[in-house]
Amino acid sequence: MKQSRKGMLMAALICGTIVPVLFGGTSAYAAEKKAEEDALATFELNPMVITAQRTELSDLDTPAGTSVITAADIERSGAKTAYEVIERQVGVVNKAYGPGGREYGGSASRITIRGLDKGTLVLVNGAPINLMNYNSTEGIPVQAIEKIEMVRGAQAALYGAEAMGGVVNIITKKGGKSRTTLSYGAGNYDQKWSVSSTGKNYMAYIGKEYYRSRDRNNNYVSPSSSSWSLRNSTKDNAFVSISPTDKLSFQWSHTKGRYYRDSWSRKNGALTGAGTAYFYADTRDNISAVYDDKNNLFKSVLAYNRRKVEPERGTIKNWSIGPLSWYYSSRWNLESLTWDTQKGWKLNGDKDTLIVGLNFLREKAKTWQSATTYGSGDRKTYALYTSYKHQFSPKFEATLGLRALHVDDYSDNQTKVLPQIQTLYRLSDKASWYINVGKAFQMPALNQYWNTNNPNGKVNPQEGWTYETGVKIVNKANSWKFDVFHMDLDAKLDWKFADPADKSTAYLSNIGKWKNTGAELEYTQNVNDNLKMRFGLMLADPKKKEDDGASFVQDQAKLQFTAGVDYQIGKLTANLNYLLVAKRQNSYYNTDGKKYADYGGTPRSLSNRNLLNANFIYKADDHHSFQFSLNNILDKDDVINEYENWGMPFNCMFTYNYSF
Repeated sequence: MKQSRKGMLMAALICGTIVPVLFGGTSAYAAEKKAEEDALATFELNPMVITAQRTELSDLDTPAGTSVITAADIERSGAKTAYEVIERQVGVVNKAYGPGGREYGGSASRITIRGLDKGTLVLVNGAPINLMNYNSTEGIPVQAIEKIEMVRGAQAALYGAEAMGGVVNIITKKGGKSRTTLSYGAGNYDQKWSVSSTGKNYMAYIGKEYYRSRDRNNNYVSPSSSSWSLRNSTKDNAFVSISPTDKLSFQWSHTKGRYYRDSWSRKNGALTGAGTAYFYADTRDNISAVYDDKNNLFKSVLAYNRRKVEPERGTIKNWSIGPLSWYYSSRWNLESLTWDTQKGWKLNGDKDTLIVGLNFLREKAKTWQSATTYGSGDRKTYALYTSYKHQFSPKFEATLGLRALHVDDYSDNQTKVLPQIQTLYRLSDKASWYINVGKAFQMPALNQYWNTNNPNGKVNPQEGWTYETGVKIVNKANSWKFDVFHMDLDAKLDWKFADPADKSTAYLSNIGKWKNTGAELEYTQNVNDNLKMRFGLMLADPKKKEDDGASFVQDQAKLQFTAGVDYQIGKLTANLNYLLVAKRQNSYYNTDGKKYADYGGTPRSLSNRNLLNANFIYKADDHHSFQFSLNNILDKDDVINEYENWGMPFNCMFTYNYSF
């Protein structure tokens, strides 16, 4: 499919340029030029996807709910982080603790697909970067991204335990035209500078971001006892990709965050001048080597991930912050090592495809409870997986996937078999209908085993099934994607208070059930050469019940709507994008400002998220470009989690880029 499309595009280019020059047929040239533009438009709306089945297929031939975000899409959107890019996609309702997905020690921001917390696997070029059941995109600068593939629904058969809700694969740039870009941006809250360079076999990036203080960072109602604020913080970023050959590549991303966050005490709604100051030194490294021989369907990945969090805290008195000292509650050293190798074969006259792979994962964690007490351990997971796609007729094919895994755990070994079946029926050359059913399984975070204070008892793996069916339609100028899904999990991993009378500490535990049923719609329209529009809608019913005798309660938002418009005229590109998250779950606090779960008060639901952004890019020439971004134009106190932390208020940034 890919080769035929490339051939079509090449033929259009040859006919549209060489033939008119040789024979002078202007009308023929115009017709061929129009055919070329139509082919290109269709190609953009039906991109190649490699994540869903571990082999390259067009989106129309992929039997799963998918979204593909290109580097051009990212640039037009004005998103400052990969997190911001992903949270604007259909079916994604992220959980963040700070603006742009910023994290504060144990308050770990993560990507959530279809409402399932801790159920999304994030890959970089096929190499996993999850640590302790959390995913993070902090180390991937948007300038280094070639495209992002998002696959919704359980993908555990091919990708393992953490792909319960879906998979996000961030594919980075590996080289290209020799070019170096110097960039500087300044706004009313943030500043940044960066240097990026590409060559035939490499891409490199280094940058630094500065975050201004913000006095308020959470919602509060009188007489709430505390209010959070952010202080001047920084983040250093480095990324390198080297490709000695077209099959072998090496990537390294490094992030060093220095984040300040303060909790101010309140009395009768007024600040008292007292509180606690927190500082988080957060260092991450993601290193991978990828050998990918597409012609022989062979791929091998070796990946190492490391995160080190060293928090400190101090006392605030009389509006003055005292000296900081070690804070052990969120002090972590986390590591993972992954080796994954697969081989594929084309069978039955290239109609069928067989993939067989081996996977090894070793996780290590060390977490502190005090200056002298800490827990540490490791976990090893061995897996054999296979996938066989059989074409029953030119219009119908089915894929059977299977993963057998054994977990050699710190405390409790596990052996599981995870099946998956997918079918695809080509309704026409422009439309397909798919079914995707899979079983998922996930171990609890490694460090819960040595937290001996957990009185809730043993924490078991969560597991369950995901069912979905959908239709994709790709025309010359527009595409439609619609799916319905149902997710059903047992022993859901969640945070639970040990003693209903004492709400000071929550522990990772198993709750009885978790379910979600919903529908998703994604529509893209290329109106003309200058104007492009896209819309997305998700309606769902995520709910959980903690005990067998309890009733189901809402767990995440029920409604998400996204919209975007791109307009280009000459050297100017403009983008307007909107995100609405509504019908949300209950806040952690009641109308009296106390924890409703603690005190039995009347719960209230979280306010809607209304995020409207605009971005303008002016490319003066081949060397100079300017970008002006307006974020949260409506200046909403945008609540981003159940603890009512806010995103940024209205903020803007002007960026100048010089390339040579």
